[in-house]
Amino acid sequence: MKKRDPEIGDLVVCTVKDVRDFGVVCSLDEYTGKEGFIHITEVSSGWIKYIRDYVREGKRIVCKVLDANPSRGRFDLSLRRVNDHQKREKLKEWKNEQRAEKIIANLLTQFQGKLDNAAIMDEMEEKFGSLSYALETAAADPEQFSSEMKNKEWASAVVAYAKENLKPPVAEVRGIIKLKHSSGDGIEIIKKALHAGEKEGIEITYLGAPQYRIISRAEDAKIAEENMRKSGEEIVAYIEKHGGTGEGPVKE
Repeated sequence: MKKRDPEIGDLVVCTVKDVRDFGVVCSLDEYTGKEGFIHITEVSSGWIKYIRDYVREGKRIVCKVLDANPSRGRFDLSLRRVNDHQKREKLKEWKNEQRAEKIIANLLTQFQGKLDNAAIMDEMEEKFGSLSYALETAAADPEQFSSEMKNKEWASAVVAYAKENLKPPVAEVRGIIKLKHSSGDGIEIIKKALHAGEKEGIEITYLGAPQYRIISRAEDAKIAEENMRKSGEEIVAYIEKHGGTGEGPVKE
């Protein structure tokens, strides 16, 4: 559970507790003891005849915070201002955080009596923004994770688990490159040009003359795109140097 209160503009995962004629009371699943209220005008766009056509008790929904009163533990919410993409991404984030909480709680059983469990989770959330991102960092950049955590024995346990069980996130970018060569040995020159663009994280496949696909994978989308661009430049430079033509890559 998050320790801070949700702020105006935040997306929050909720469970419907009580459906009334004029609105909906929800529990905020990410925050202990917090509730929100959705006025009927924020349930859906347009006129609503039967509010239960849109929400029912026990249903899990994603809402946007319109107003916050932390001292009362109540928050004004909107259901209609959350689109399908935002809903999917928020639920995915929430599920990842739940999974991370379970993993960390299980790892903490190895340190019974040695660590303050709540303090450890607070520290990880403070340093990395969320428990799920803390685990991603431990998998992708163990040195950074270890340097951020005060207790090095705990950091080593998390890194060991991450190395064995978690794969660093991978971004994938695809592009199309066109290559032409009209000489008798053109096929061989194209092959050598493609070979010039091969490097770690780059995969090149044949689509049908004159098109080839470059697939670039890296830990970050910007890095993957930059690697694809460099690969394409080397391929085009090679084929042009040897009498052919090249275009791209154009991102798919």
